[in-house]
This record gives sequence, C-alpha cells and structure tokens, in this order.
Amino acid sequence: MVLSVVDVNKPIKAITFDLDGTLWDLEPVIAEADRKLHEWFALHYPAISSAFSIYDMRRLRTELLKQDPTLRHDVTELRKSSIRIAAETVGIGPTVAEEAFEVFIVYRNQVELFDDVLPVLKRLRNRYMLCSLTNGNADIVRVGLGDIFDYTLTAADVGSAKPEPTMFMQACRLTGNTPEQMLHIGDEAETDILGANTVGFRTIWINRKNETWNHECRPHAQIESLSELETVLATWHSDG
Repeated sequence: MVLSVVDVNKPIKAITFDLDGTLWDLEPVIAEADRKLHEWFALHYPAISSAFSIYDMRRLRTELLKQDPTLRHDVTELRKSSIRIAAETVGIGPTVAEEAFEVFIVYRNQVELFDDVLPVLKRLRNRYMLCSLTNGNADIVRVGLGDIFDYTLTAADVGSAKPEPTMFMQACRLTGNTPEQMLHIGDEAETDILGANTVGFRTIWINRKNETWNHECRPHAQIESLSELETVLATWHSDG
C-alpha cells in the first residue's frame, strides 16, 4: 500500500536493505543461538552456566549498553564484553569470550529467510545495485546471500549505527549514487525509515507484523511482503 510517493527527477539506481526482521525473523534465531551457547557453557564452563542464566546474560548486556552507549554500534563486542564479565565473576579468564562467541555466531547465522525474499532479490539484482545495511552482526555469506548483494555494511564497519546517517551515506559512496537515487527498505520505523528519510533516501516500510505507524514523518510506501515491492517500483517508474 503506497502511503505517499515523492515526485523525483532521478530514477532509483540502488536499493539498500535492512537484514534482521526484514529478510528473516530475528527473535527465534537469537533465542536458539543463546540456548546453544548456554548449553555449551554448561558442558565446557559449568561455573558460568550455573551463575548466569540466559536471562542474566541478556540483562548484563543491557546494563553494559547503559554504561557504554557506544557499544550500540558493535553488538559483537557487546556480547564478548558480557561474556568476559560473566567469566571473570566466576574466576575464569577473559579469553573464553572469543571461543564462546564463535559458538554463538554459528547459530546466529542459521536464519530462515522469509519465503518472499530470495525470488524478489534475484530479480532485483538484475536491475539495481543492492546493498545490505545492518546494526547487527549477521554474516551475509553465512546466511546464504553472499552472491546477491553488491555491498554489505554493518554498524561495526562504519563505526555508527542506524539511524545515524553514516551508513546510509557510505552506501551512496559505494554505489556511486546520490541519496535521491537510493531506496531503503526496512522493518524498523526509527532506525530504518526515519534514518533513511533524514538523508534523502526514498523509503519503504516492510510491515510484516501489521503494526501501526506512529510517526509524523512517513515512509514513501508500505508493504507487508517483498512480493509487493516490484509493483511499487513499477508505479514509481511509470510516474517518473
């Protein structure tokens, strides 16, 4: 459903996509990765699993983020820091964090793409440059999309998380386009849509959970599935 279409002179040349929540459901992935990591602790470092539940580890990460908001753009370091603190609390050296993170990241990248994702992306890549933008630490190759995207950027790569403009502007530089030639698609109102709107991208909110838009600044279009995306793009091209 198109909410508003901006009349622009320049056609869209590149499309940027958020990953978590846009191309796959994140919550079950993280839940399973946390569970597998806790099982690994129980087997190899039982003192950690006994002292810290999965919930305790999540709470520890929340507290760390409050203490050091700069960790928001590096969720890998945030997780490693929480593991080091938990380990040191029970008398285990901090080097366990690297080993434990390698266990976690294997399961963190075992995602199940939404059914609409792969067919649409394969068609789009023949017409547009594609770039993924994420505040998370998903590995685009491990999740099976390495041959789809021309570029991939993470908050850790650029030192700044969405909705800050850095990642969006880096995507412009990589693709050689101006913001007016860029389209961003994501599921998060603040980090994706408002962030991309601020730098002059066109935006599409993918609303897979039938949520209500609660911001004055609106996306240029709203869809429930990527299967609707090409219809919106065709409408824009015909209008232009």
